[in-house]
Amino acid sequence: MTEEIVNKICNEVFHTQPTEIIRNNVGLAGYVYTVQINDEKYVVKISDDKNLISGSTYWLNKIKDLDIPIPKVISENTSVAPYYFVMTFIPGKDLGLVYKLLSKDEKKAIAKKLISYQKEIKKLPMARGFGSLNSYEDKENIFATWEEVILNDIKRAEDGIKKNKIFSTEYASKVRDLIPGFKDYFSTIRPEAFLDDATTKNVLIHEEKLSGIIDLDWITFGDQVYFLGLTTMALLSMQADLDYAEYLKEEMNLNSTQKKVLNLYILIFCIIFMSERGARFNQDEPVPVSEQEKNLLIKIFEKYYEELK
Repeated sequence: MTEEIVNKICNEVFHTQPTEIIRNNVGLAGYVYTVQINDEKYVVKISDDKNLISGSTYWLNKIKDLDIPIPKVISENTSVAPYYFVMTFIPGKDLGLVYKLLSKDEKKAIAKKLISYQKEIKKLPMARGFGSLNSYEDKENIFATWEEVILNDIKRAEDGIKKNKIFSTEYASKVRDLIPGFKDYFSTIRPEAFLDDATTKNVLIHEEKLSGIIDLDWITFGDQVYFLGLTTMALLSMQADLDYAEYLKEEMNLNSTQKKVLNLYILIFCIIFMSERGARFNQDEPVPVSEQEKNLLIKIFEKYYEELK
């Protein structure tokens, strides 16, 4: 993906070329650029995956009347590749990039605000099934039960681990063997909307406050505790404190069963992180993994696995 394509998009949408183009190395399946047009900034997202673009614009339009700070769609193209859409710019940096600079009180305030947005997204109608959907009409990514979503994520992680040959697939097998113990809990989950990827990424922080939620390529329907598992795993992989995760847990008022389920979800995301090491995604080179990082992921796995055994 080149700046020439971004220039062409800006000519089509704004009838002028940007004075500045900045590549944002975020997301795994698309290319994101911040562009300066006269005195305003905009964000251009480009992908070879039509569903990624149509999913983003579909949900941004569905959510626009909710009390959640999200970008507004300016223009979109889902007819001819490369597919793209242009949206308004929200100032801020990913939470993970500024996390270690934040005070406990600031983390607590951000957690409180994010959970208010998680409650707000539940105002969307429930889906007919479970999973990360590009739309309510998405039949390709929908599952009949939340347990099937979980098992599919474990299988994806196992396939990635097998392909990249950095970790043993035994880790995925161990997690799968834990699932029968949670069947009763999974059967209670309803297909309610939640922001699954609003974690240390996609949560923008500006002047120590939450300024926006971005990268809404899909909306996930199922157990909201899942996003807390990913957030916790992301902090663990950063070797950061877990203050923010604890504040989220407090705001969500988890019961004892949910706290146990949270440990399972952390394990699932641990093997997903393992599966992503050595993958290329939208980068020029595969995501590297050092021995130190490999050992860290194994140590995290062993800690939470022992707690659940």
